[in-house]
Amino acid sequence: MAIIVGDIHGDFEKTRTFLAYRPEDDHVALGDYLDSFTEPVEEQLKCLNLLIDSSAVLLLGNHDIHYLKKPLFQYPGFNSEQARVFQEILEANIERFKVAYAVDGWLCTHAGANSQYTGSLNDISVIAEAFNRSWESYLKMRFTDPQARYPYQSIFEFNHSIYVEGNQLSADITQIFGHVEHKKPIVESNYIALDTTNSGDTCWIYDTITNKLVPLTMEAKIGRIRVL
Repeated sequence: MAIIVGDIHGDFEKTRTFLAYRPEDDHVALGDYLDSFTEPVEEQLKCLNLLIDSSAVLLLGNHDIHYLKKPLFQYPGFNSEQARVFQEILEANIERFKVAYAVDGWLCTHAGANSQYTGSLNDISVIAEAFNRSWESYLKMRFTDPQARYPYQSIFEFNHSIYVEGNQLSADITQIFGHVEHKKPIVESNYIALDTTNSGDTCWIYDTITNKLVPLTMEAKIGRIRVL
């Protein structure tokens, strides 16, 4: 049982609203806590620290990972002026983060896992464990092995529409991911796309207990609104 939220990008009100909804239940955040185009750095840090201090399961997104030491990549929105501050917090709390999580039949990652990664497996707990075990191994090797790579890198950066158009999502696995922004969550038979970063005064969450999307009202904020 879990309450799941998509990309947060430094929105403190969204973070607080998400954590306050049925606080006794497990909460899962799908990554991208940093690199807001509207929130000041102070709010982004406040947001990140609130999440770290919570009991929520925190997944990593591409806009978090590119601040780690020896990053896998660098994305648009990278804040070079604040990179060291972000890096210090992430690295000091690296054990708080996972790259995948399995709950109530759902595989949670930041950007989704294609069938090339899941193969014939349909046990999402096994898949999530493999992703996390490989990530832990990569973290240990990244400073000593110049050839160290994370083999499932696309779970941080793939566009779900590419999956669909290329028929790359396994029909046997149900997934929840963010990464690509929409005005409202996209619900299909085998996935939910949950990134609604700038959706006005609504924090969209998915409740695995009721198997329903829930729109949580926030105080309206002009900076969140963007025409897509």
